[in-house]
Amino acid sequence: MADALVHRGPDESGVWVNAVGRVVFGHRRLSIIDLSDAASQPMVDSDAGLAMVFNGEIYNFKDLHRELVVAGYRFKGHSDTEVLFRGYQHWGEGILHRITGMFAFAILDEKQNKLLLARDRCGQKPLYYCRRNGEFAFASEIKALFAGDAADRKLNEQALQEYLAYGYTIGPESLVKDVYKLLPGECLTVDVATLEIESQRFWRVPQCETRVISLEEAEKQLEALLRQAVRTHLVADVPVGILLSGGLDSSLVTACAASVADKPVKTYTVTFPGHGKYDESGAARLIANHFGTEHTEIAVDEVGPEILGTLVRQFDDLIADHAMVPVYLLARQIRKEIKVALGGDGGDELFGGYPHTGWVNRQADLRQVIPRGIRRGFSKFAERHLPLGFRGRNHLVGLAGDLPWAIAQVNLYFDALTRSRLLGNGMLNTAPEMRKVELTKVRSGAKEQALYADFLTTLPEGYLAKVDRASMLASLEVRAPWLDDAIVDFAWRRIPASMKVRGRQRKILPRRLAARLLPAGANTNVKRGLTMPLANWFRGERLRFMEEVLLDSSQRLLSHAVIRNLLSLQRRGYSNQNRIFSLALLVLWCREYGLCV
Repeated sequence: MADALVHRGPDESGVWVNAVGRVVFGHRRLSIIDLSDAASQPMVDSDAGLAMVFNGEIYNFKDLHRELVVAGYRFKGHSDTEVLFRGYQHWGEGILHRITGMFAFAILDEKQNKLLLARDRCGQKPLYYCRRNGEFAFASEIKALFAGDAADRKLNEQALQEYLAYGYTIGPESLVKDVYKLLPGECLTVDVATLEIESQRFWRVPQCETRVISLEEAEKQLEALLRQAVRTHLVADVPVGILLSGGLDSSLVTACAASVADKPVKTYTVTFPGHGKYDESGAARLIANHFGTEHTEIAVDEVGPEILGTLVRQFDDLIADHAMVPVYLLARQIRKEIKVALGGDGGDELFGGYPHTGWVNRQADLRQVIPRGIRRGFSKFAERHLPLGFRGRNHLVGLAGDLPWAIAQVNLYFDALTRSRLLGNGMLNTAPEMRKVELTKVRSGAKEQALYADFLTTLPEGYLAKVDRASMLASLEVRAPWLDDAIVDFAWRRIPASMKVRGRQRKILPRRLAARLLPAGANTNVKRGLTMPLANWFRGERLRFMEEVLLDSSQRLLSHAVIRNLLSLQRRGYSNQNRIFSLALLVLWCREYGLCV
């Protein structure tokens, strides 16, 4: 099982078995803080009856270290791993309310005869588990559970519906039957004797306080918090760099890093020469030159379809985001120089960076003037008569229900009717959409609901999973300063949605900050990120490759007729490249892992 995760930790490995042979821990180490053996894992103290395996970073470990020293604890090294270990010994589960960072860990407490598993608040680090044949198993990736014969190779049919709907599965379910994800901000206790499981949330997204601060004060606080977050995220005993797309979020991270680092920071950009807007080298170069970074541009000219085989092996809980390709290619290249990189994830979800955040507010206004019956008529017409890839189709389909239903249609790959045709069962299954509806309903206000839905689903299940799996395949750790716990708390607790999105203005606070910190000429209105020219990529041999995969006679999961229609629509100019990509990945994934329904 540990060997299946060698890419996550190529520096060292360790296996520990408790005295009665009931519990086994395995660990692969990527050495980043305290490179000595004092930070090796599994970390064990037989006298205290404790053993731990841990993945991630604790950013406030130095402060906690000082507290623990005052409390009488002695340390062998200076790692955050040892601080977490002794922190649990001192505070018990209370340590979860003291640590800030990205983490997934398991602690065996033999005195209480329990196993504690926990995952960070935003879901930056993964943790899967299953219980089968009298055993409980957990791992950072599902492939380790397969390697230990802890999980059956069966497709989760309900999660398949979610994948076809959104390109990811919504926790706690995974795409593999009876394998579950620990949710962000959740901990799980397992009785070692009986294997009884009890889960609880140690953190939830806070409600916004009624006391409102001014834009000027909010901007000032955001700058202080971001600088501090970048400062702590730069701490490492190995080289650190920044993934600079030239967009707003990564540019502000670069600006803060340049102001707090004691030497020039390294920045890296992936470019696609000759692909117009996808070539971000100019925007990134402007930022790099202004802040005097050691800048590297990595050009990707041609990427063959064989890269998909590598990626489906890695993405064992499959997602459909094509940006996994450039993230992996960039990570693979820069890993030759650095071991840790800072990225820009989280800013859009916290401060309203997506166009649909403002759009749902306009949808709310439309619902006041267009009768429900007329809206339902538009929705049914769009669903049954407008082809997939028709611009605005999802928005029209979303008119049928209330606002949470409209939010559930945002970035939908395949609606319920198309899913039923794809799977050939003729059954309408709206469970994925309804799951988003139920999540969204707990908040009030159109913009707040849209932000909340993105933060709980698309961010952890899509974007953070993409970055973690793609970067760790290259043994590169990517950190997200925007998701520092203090910034997350500030964004949700102190900043109302009206200060994030107003009319057609988005990310109001970060843009105010950028106006002061970034150079003249930096275009903060353009949405940039590590992406690729998928429409252009879907030509020639690559499109033929997709067609061969999807229409192969051995492929019986998805309707060939629906797929032929999708391919035809793509050739006629409709935007279905993401859908075709998602289906091809699914077929390759089933083939790779031998999964069946």
